[in-house]
Amino acid sequence: MKEITLINNSFAYGGFTSGNEGIWTRNEPFDPPTCDYISLSGRLGIPLTNIVRPYQAGGDKTEIVCAEHGGSGVIKDNELKKVDGLITAEKGLVLSIIAADCVPVYLADESAGVIGLLHCGWRSAAGFIVHNAVAKMQWLGASPEKIHVIIGPHICSGCYEVGEEVRRSFADNFTENELEALFAYREKSLYLDLSRTIRLKAMKEHIPVENISASQECTFHDTDFYSYRRGDRGRQDLAFIMMK
Repeated sequence: MKEITLINNSFAYGGFTSGNEGIWTRNEPFDPPTCDYISLSGRLGIPLTNIVRPYQAGGDKTEIVCAEHGGSGVIKDNELKKVDGLITAEKGLVLSIIAADCVPVYLADESAGVIGLLHCGWRSAAGFIVHNAVAKMQWLGASPEKIHVIIGPHICSGCYEVGEEVRRSFADNFTENELEALFAYREKSLYLDLSRTIRLKAMKEHIPVENISASQECTFHDTDFYSYRRGDRGRQDLAFIMMK
């Protein structure tokens, strides 16, 4: 198992883990929790009833969650369907998302007492998930200039080869100069920088550049993490964050 800490201060704790087995999803909605979630619960000292995971779809949808959502996707069926972003203002509630090359994005406004966690593949990154998350954080009292963004481990720009259709999809929401910064051709192949994409999206929401940081861990390079592009199927990594 490999687990790294992305946030650990008086306000919040957030990390990224492969788990022991990389299995976070149950086969049926009412199956018992997976061994990896049980282990995570023990390490955090937080009951499974306080952990939330949505049923992700690689889209823009974000939801505000509270205590009544506790256990969703972990020990009980989940009303958070086709949701790729979670926002909360409740302490002790653990937000979690699965990823195996996509970008986990951690959001925190300590002054407002609001956190968020996003799952960003290229469609989400090109779309409006960051905008939607910031809007929901503002509804709970957060301010863009006080939000901190941490871009978690994901497939790096040197490994993430994409097709021309991806660049064409980005053209709807980015200028030509921005596209030149996000995409690079190497030996006739096209590569996308997801980290820079998220950074640019956050800056467009008026989050200060000095409030944005990124992990240098690549899930494709590091074989201690699971990677879809490397061939891992049915196993993922987990991102999580909670307010203390």
